[in-house]
This record gives sequence, structure tokens and C-alpha cells, in this order.
Amino acid sequence: ELSAFFTRVRKAVGETSYTVEYKYDGLTVCLTYENGAFVRATTRGNGVEGEDVTEQVLTIQSFPLKISYQGTLEVRGEAVMRLSVLEKYNEQHPDEPLKNARNAAAGAVRNLDPKVTKTRNPEILFYDVNYMSPNILSSQEETMAFLKKEGFKTFPFFRVCDSGESVKAAIDEIEIGRKNLDVLTDGAVIKVNGLSVREQMGYTDKFPRYAIAYKFEAEEAETTVLNVFWQ
Repeated sequence: ELSAFFTRVRKAVGETSYTVEYKYDGLTVCLTYENGAFVRATTRGNGVEGEDVTEQVLTIQSFPLKISYQGTLEVRGEAVMRLSVLEKYNEQHPDEPLKNARNAAAGAVRNLDPKVTKTRNPEILFYDVNYMSPNILSSQEETMAFLKKEGFKTFPFFRVCDSGESVKAAIDEIEIGRKNLDVLTDGAVIKVNGLSVREQMGYTDKFPRYAIAYKFEAEEAETTVLNVFWQ
């Protein structure tokens, strides 16, 4: 599938550069700024309409309330709960432990009580700009530099690749490194780097043609059934 993706890109726009990032397993949130000030936060929802989670997100210290960019801006990130934070939370709440980091993060942000969000201590890792007017960016590489400069929390792993082989090498890096991560991840995201090239490629009904998710096989292990309680 990855090779077919590279072939489609070459047919559409010729040789180009790509970026490789971790694919996080959490809840996508979008933050809007106007005139340099934070305005609101929403979930992605169905891609057209999402839930307003401004009050909940205000308890998370992964983003700035004021930025130097003065236009209209919407940035996108993934709300996650670190595995170490989940473990600590469950130690403190043995009567109602959280089952996994993904559901814990989603539940924290979508909960109607911002106090619950704060107790779960989620964070947001930013990775994209949905909308920007006026636009001052020309690539994903510039996008990530912009997010860091403005104070948005980003994940340190980010690779710019000039070929399919170097993309595969970056994916191998992720597959090895993810086992030691404190964040839940299930793969890598490969994107065409140039924003003008992305415009040329466009979208299908549901997905952008300029990006692909590379998902790793689910981890499997043998276990022993210790007991069965019949009901």
C-alpha cells in the first residue's frame, strides 16, 4: 500500500519530499485563534461539526493562550494521556481505574466537567495547521517549525524524506522506538511535504490523497486463563 501511494504521488506531481511522524492514539482537537488570542477548542467530530470543548481544554497546559501570529488560525493536535500518568491515576483511584490511555484521554476532554479533565492530566501534541489566513506557510516542515515557535507542544520525532526508501527507514525508526514511548501510538503518518503539491493532489470523498497512515500490526502475546466465573 505504501509503494502504491508513492506511485500515485509520482504520477500526479513527479518526485517530491515527504514527512514522517508518529500516529497518536487519542482524541483529535482543533484550536482556533483570532488576532493572536485563543478563541475556542472543538473536537473533530464528523469532520464538519464537532463538540465545543473550550472549557475542558483550558485546563490543559500544552498550548499558548496568546501567539504572535495575528491572522485567523486553526491548529490541530491529538489529546493524549501518557501511560505513566494513566498508571499513576489508577494507583490513586483503585475503585474506578481507567481501562486504557486512549479512552482516558477522550473521556477527559469530552467530559462535561472541566474538573475531571484536570484530574486526568491529559496533554495535546500538535501536528498540523487546518486553516490560516493570511497563509505564511509552504510546507509541513514550515508548519512544524511555526507550531514550535508559537509555543504549541509537539512531539520531537519528525523526519523529512526525499525518497520512498528514506520514508521506510523513518518508519523502521518509529517501529523500534515506539516500544519505549510513554505515549500510545499505533503507527506512522506519511505526508507530502509541500502545501502547493498537496493542493494539486486534492482529496477523495473522505481522505486527503497526499497522506497515508502506516499502521503497525497489533501486538500479540500468549496468556494463561487463571479462572472462569460462570453466570
